[in-house]
Amino acid sequence: MIAYQQQQTSQLHHIDPLSKLVLLFCIAWLTMRLHSSLGQALLLFIVLLTARWAGGMPWGRQAKALALLAGFAIPYFLATLLTVPGEQVLLHWGPLRLTIEALDTAGSVTIRMFTVFLSSYVFMFTTDPRDMVQSLTERLRIPYRFAFGISMALSFLPLLEEEARSISAAHQVRGQGKPFGLHGRLEWWRIFASALIHNAVRRMQQTAGAMEAKGFGAYPDRTFLREGMPMRKGLALAVSAVLLTAGLCWYIYIVNL
Repeated sequence: MIAYQQQQTSQLHHIDPLSKLVLLFCIAWLTMRLHSSLGQALLLFIVLLTARWAGGMPWGRQAKALALLAGFAIPYFLATLLTVPGEQVLLHWGPLRLTIEALDTAGSVTIRMFTVFLSSYVFMFTTDPRDMVQSLTERLRIPYRFAFGISMALSFLPLLEEEARSISAAHQVRGQGKPFGLHGRLEWWRIFASALIHNAVRRMQQTAGAMEAKGFGAYPDRTFLREGMPMRKGLALAVSAVLLTAGLCWYIYIVNL
């Protein structure tokens, strides 16, 4: 809930979670239907603008979120670039051949990962886990155990992010900032990761104890004190997203024919 509390004035913050979930599924569907790197780049650009102007997420926060994925996406891009066969050769160096088809495929797959990750992060950034649980339980009739599991997943990552900031600040206050040199950096990251994992396990134990004390799972139904978010604006957004996605998929099908 930390990520949600940082910004509550954007348009997406006032949309109900189920409607934003439909929008998220539409984006994921388009990422699977678009096969060219140009189409994937255009979709990522739209998600970036949506996150900034509709979700209120600053450019710097988007860059940090995508940087977390870059450590995996860039090696995957290089591996795909060097292994996918093709006919139009751009560069040829010994046994290595760089083709236009490989470049397009590697770019498409890599940008797809960025798009799915960023759109999911925007959903987490603009959604209160409590509203998500209530929508899934009362409107979709999903068992509340499953709904609370999703809520914990949405709130756990922001909590880890906040824990990481606190640990980093504590290390700097104690004069243990990021050192220079490979050995020093590895040692710093070892201590940092150990502290983060310890705090994460402690929070999970506290959460499990609190749920047990409140009788979680003892009854088949739960009541909610909060009122559900209105779906008027969200319904228009969801219908527009579905129609636009269907139109784009039809256009892609016609072009491929």
